[in-house]
Amino acid sequence: MVFIIYLALFYIVNGLAFYKVFQKAGKKGWEAFVPVYNEITILRIIEKPLWWIIFIFLPGLNLLFAFVILVEMAKCFGKFSLAEQGLAVIGGFLYFPYLGFSKNEKFYGPDYARTAYVRTLGREWVDAVIFAMIAATVIRSGCIEAYTIPTPSMEETLKVDDYLMVSKINFGARIPMTPLALPLVHNTMPLIGGQSFLDWPSLPYYRLPGLEKIKNGDIVVFNAPAENPGYPVDKKENLIKRCIAIPGDSLQIVNRETFINGKILGNPPNGQQLYRVIWSNKEEYNDLCDEIAEYQHSKHMRRNGLLAKFRKLGIDANDSVLDFRSIDSDPATGEVDAIRILMTANAAKELKTWPGIKDVQIITDPKTITPTAGLFPGYPGIDWSKDFYGPIYIPRKGDHIRMTVRNYYTYQKAIREYEQNPSLTLVGNQVLLNGKPIKEYVMKMDYYFMMGDNRDNSLDSRYWGFVPEDHIVGKPLIIWLSLDHDVPWYKTIRWDRMFRII
Repeated sequence: MVFIIYLALFYIVNGLAFYKVFQKAGKKGWEAFVPVYNEITILRIIEKPLWWIIFIFLPGLNLLFAFVILVEMAKCFGKFSLAEQGLAVIGGFLYFPYLGFSKNEKFYGPDYARTAYVRTLGREWVDAVIFAMIAATVIRSGCIEAYTIPTPSMEETLKVDDYLMVSKINFGARIPMTPLALPLVHNTMPLIGGQSFLDWPSLPYYRLPGLEKIKNGDIVVFNAPAENPGYPVDKKENLIKRCIAIPGDSLQIVNRETFINGKILGNPPNGQQLYRVIWSNKEEYNDLCDEIAEYQHSKHMRRNGLLAKFRKLGIDANDSVLDFRSIDSDPATGEVDAIRILMTANAAKELKTWPGIKDVQIITDPKTITPTAGLFPGYPGIDWSKDFYGPIYIPRKGDHIRMTVRNYYTYQKAIREYEQNPSLTLVGNQVLLNGKPIKEYVMKMDYYFMMGDNRDNSLDSRYWGFVPEDHIVGKPLIIWLSLDHDVPWYKTIRWDRMFRII
C-alpha cells in the first residue's frame, strides 16, 4: 500500500514538472501524467529509440538512464553547460517547471541540441564515464560480477582472497529488488560508509529464466540469510558455499558423512576438517607453540620453521589464526602435547608420516543430550551436532508442510521471515497463523541447504537454516586472480590458482 501511494505521488509530481514542457514541445500537457506513456512521449520529444523504455524500468540501471534523459531534455532547451545539466539532474522537479512556465525559455528541439552543442574535452570524459557506468551496471546486474572470497569457510577449494567471476545467467538473473541504489557498489557507500541504497520503494522478487538448475554439489553465491537484518534481500552480504541439498531432498549427516535421500554424497576432495595432531617430540611441539604465538602476535613467520613446512601441505599461515585453534590435551594421558589443526585429508595423511608426529586423529562432534549451541533448527530435545545432523527435509515450492510442533521449529523462520508471515506463532501444541489454528502450510518458495567445504570452520545452513530461492545470486565460474598477503610482496600472486575453472 505504501509503495502504491509513493508511486502515485511520484507520477503526480512528475506530471506537474513536465506539464508545460510537454506543451512547449508540441505535445498535450495531460500526457505528462500518464504512467509509462509519459516516458514514451519524452523519448519521442528527444528523438531517442522507443526501446530505451526497457532501461528506464530496469531497476539499478533506471536511475542512470533517467539522468541521461533529463540531460537530453535540457539540451532541447539550449542548456549545454555542466552546471545547467547538473541542475536538471539534481533539481529536475523544480528546474523543468521553470523551463516550462518561463516565457524567456524556448524549446529548440533535439536537432538544435545536436548541431549547436560542441563538447569540450572535459565533457567528453564526463559522458564517457556515464556511458561506462551504464554499461558496467547492465553487465553487473544481469550477466557477470566480480566477487572476492572473504573467509576460509571454503578452504581448500576456494582460498581467502581468491577473486572470482560469478555468472548471473546460469541460475537466471535476478531483477534487482532495490531500484534506488548507487551504481556499482553493493550496500555500503565507498570511503564515507553508510547505506548506498534507499530501501523504499522495493520491487517483488522475479528471476529471469536460467541456463541450468542448482544441483547437489554446486558452488553458489547467495545473500546471507542471517546477516544485515532489516536490509532488502539483494543488499544483504554475499556468501559462497556448496549446495548440499536442493528442494525436496532429505539430508542427514552421520559421523561426518553426508547422506542425501539415503545415498552418501561424499565430502569435497579439497575440503578441510579438524584433526588432533599429537607430537612425540616435545621439543618440536614446544617450538611450534612458540611459532604460533609469535605469528599471531606479529604476523612474522620463521623461514625454516614448522609453519613454513605446513604451508607446503596447503595449510597457509594466512589462515593460521583460525587453523591452529588451541593447545589440546591427549585424551589418553591428559598431557598437553597435541594441537588441533584444520587441513585436508591428504595433508593429514602426509603429516602422519613426519618424524616427531605420534598420531593424527580426526575430531568428531558426538551426539549430545542437548543440541549444539546455535545449531539450526534449535528444536528442544534433539541430540544433533554438526557431525551428527538430521534427518531434515528441504522444502520446495508447493509443499504442504504439516504444522506439528517439531515442524514449527524447523520451518518457522522460512514461513515468518522469508515468506512474510510474522503472525505465525506456537501456542501450546497448536500452530496459529493470523490468530487461527492451521494444520498445514503451503510453501511459496524453493529452499536450499548450503555448507562450506571447510566443514569445521564454516557458519552455514547447519547454523542459520535454509537459503530461499530469492537469495540466490549466481554461479562462480573462474578464479581470475588469487593473492596471498602472508608472503613478501613479490610472491603475493598465487600463480598456480590463476584462471582456474571452479
